[in-house]
Amino acid sequence: MKKIIPQRRFSISAAAVIAIAVMSVITALPSIAQAQQNPTPSAVVCNASPTWVSNPSLPGDVQNTDNCSFQQYMWQTMLYLVQPVARGSQVRQFETFMPSYGIFVDPGKTPTPWGTTPKPTYCKGPSNLKQGYVFSNLTLQAGVGQPLIDKSLNRVFYGVSVNKPAYDFITGCGLQEAQCSLSLAPDLVEPVGYKVVDIPNLYPTLAFPNSSMELKTAWKILTRDELASKTFYSTKGSVRAPGKNCMENVDLGLVGMHIVSKTPTHPEFIWATFEHRNNAPYCSKTEAQPPLGGNWTFYDPNCKGNCTTNHYAEGKATQVCTMHPWGDPTQGTMPNNLTCSSTPPPGYICDPDTQKYVIQPSTANLQALDLSVQKMLAALPSGDANKLWANYSLVGNVWTAKGTLPPSMQVQVGALSGANNSMETYVQNGVSNIQNPYNCFSCHNLDGKNQGQSLNQAVKVQLPPAGLSHIFNLLNLKTKGCSTGVLPSNRMCAANGGPTK
Repeated sequence: MKKIIPQRRFSISAAAVIAIAVMSVITALPSIAQAQQNPTPSAVVCNASPTWVSNPSLPGDVQNTDNCSFQQYMWQTMLYLVQPVARGSQVRQFETFMPSYGIFVDPGKTPTPWGTTPKPTYCKGPSNLKQGYVFSNLTLQAGVGQPLIDKSLNRVFYGVSVNKPAYDFITGCGLQEAQCSLSLAPDLVEPVGYKVVDIPNLYPTLAFPNSSMELKTAWKILTRDELASKTFYSTKGSVRAPGKNCMENVDLGLVGMHIVSKTPTHPEFIWATFEHRNNAPYCSKTEAQPPLGGNWTFYDPNCKGNCTTNHYAEGKATQVCTMHPWGDPTQGTMPNNLTCSSTPPPGYICDPDTQKYVIQPSTANLQALDLSVQKMLAALPSGDANKLWANYSLVGNVWTAKGTLPPSMQVQVGALSGANNSMETYVQNGVSNIQNPYNCFSCHNLDGKNQGQSLNQAVKVQLPPAGLSHIFNLLNLKTKGCSTGVLPSNRMCAANGGPTK
């Protein structure tokens, strides 16, 4: 029987352009990597700038092509996002982003206007709602659909939000309504009878505008001792666990943050992740003491019974450890317990050029910059709120060489096994049968749904760049929209790959 291989559905000319672009990058990989070469780790210089705190600003793009510049870009971005919106304000810049539940609203309602704080419909919430208040009922991690359980047997809660350019794009193109954007949601199944806009075919260049940012945050319910420790960024919130009718008001501590940024030179987005430094030890050194003192947040060295790490068990606290420090695939256990001596080895991880020009510079620069940031923040005057952010580390950051799309493995640069131990707890080493690095691009790529009822009919759909974001998996499927079968025609949507008429 002839084996039928699913193929992407786009024009020959478009496919040729993509193939030529990818092959040119792959062919030139050593020269591209050499341009990003850094000194050996013992001599690495990748420093923080005091201006990131004294005169915070949001960088418009990465200034240079070297690895350190990408790490600096993300730490500068982070330190800008955590600044107050105005002198004396308790609201941080990142807390002005619009949460997903303010965009994907119930049928018949319009998205929450920008600058207004939304409330979810499933709970009354506090009577005096202020910006920065966290609502969440999201507890299932991407990729596995399982929650992270802390030592108090509470779930970790998650939030997804976007900045104004991303908000304007989503609402301007009507993408908050399910029948408009369901084709961009790879994890959602179209309800029977739904006629959705075929975005991959109609708008193959649809993309978020430059300067768009998306955040994913991870929050734990703080115990009294954790709150008193003052090592977490904390805020008031209301969370709803599965099976509960309404929310409980709690103190929440930030344990993880993804920052995803689109810049003029990187249409694939730059994908960075920060963790609280006391989250968990390295799997290779679980006897280590927490760097901030106290206890590990998600690891119990005195665990009794079934204490398998990074494994979900109903009703039991998750024992978490970091499998690949700094997102370095050569640190820790390689996928499926393979090594570079295996036959065959994980080819990309074990390639000498990949290790020398991609993996080693990323690890060295992340480590060097982390120490530089800690030193800079520690030197701030007593009482400066920015000192708190020394308790967080940039532990992974990935992008593609020259901003190449699709983000195939051969063009990925940075922390090739980057994962957040509070958000990708169970897939830090990928999924079954994976042979090479597993990072943000393993899911956030341009692979759409399979079209066709049987394997020999299946055609893999090529998504437009807007499909890199998985925010559309949070769509309210009860909404409709786009009754004419096309996206709305307006200046915002047309400027970003939507209909021009």
